[in-house]
Amino acid sequence: MELMKAAVFRGPGTIEIEERKKPVTRAGEAVIRVTTTTICGTDVHIVKGEYPVKPGLILGHEPVGIIESLGDGNPAARRTHPREGARAFHQSTNQRVM
Repeated sequence: MELMKAAVFRGPGTIEIEERKKPVTRAGEAVIRVTTTTICGTDVHIVKGEYPVKPGLILGHEPVGIIESLGDGNPAARRTHPREGARAFHQSTNQRVM
């Protein structure tokens, strides 16, 4: 089993870096090795306890990274022709492959 590191919300004012099982690519999905990520305003509100979420949530939903694997039938493939090893980023409203 391969592991990855994740920033995990544990409660207001508490984030811990934990090892988690690395996801397996399924049909229509991509696994991205995150090389950097941004802090979104939503993340700040979560940590401050102003936005209710359950402890255990992995924070950081605007990553930049490298495509490690692509599942079959990925609908983005028709538009962007992603490939393993390509750089990619995801924002709440945008997805890009470079």
